[in-house]
Amino acid sequence: MKMKIGVVGDRDTAIGFRLAGLVDVYEVNNKEEAAKAIKELAEREDIGLIITTERIGEEIRDVINSVEKVVVEIPDKNGPIVREHDPIRTLVRKAVGVDMK
Repeated sequence: MKMKIGVVGDRDTAIGFRLAGLVDVYEVNNKEEAAKAIKELAEREDIGLIITTERIGEEIRDVINSVEKVVVEIPDKNGPIVREHDPIRTLVRKAVGVDMK
């Protein structure tokens, strides 16, 4: 079975992914809609990857952590969220021994 990508995002993110040819795209306006969309995509057997924005991810972290699918968070049109603790940076520092800038 060919795995599909599902997307949960704001209007601009949804439009961008639809223009790229994805069809399992949910345009959401609040965290309740986002949580429902993530859960629906996670229950589908044909979805292998879920993409959402960092801002949505921050709002529904508990839902994202509870699903068994891979969820990737991307920056939205406003750019990346600046975090004091960046988990990717920490992993690279531990694995390679060098800090990323």
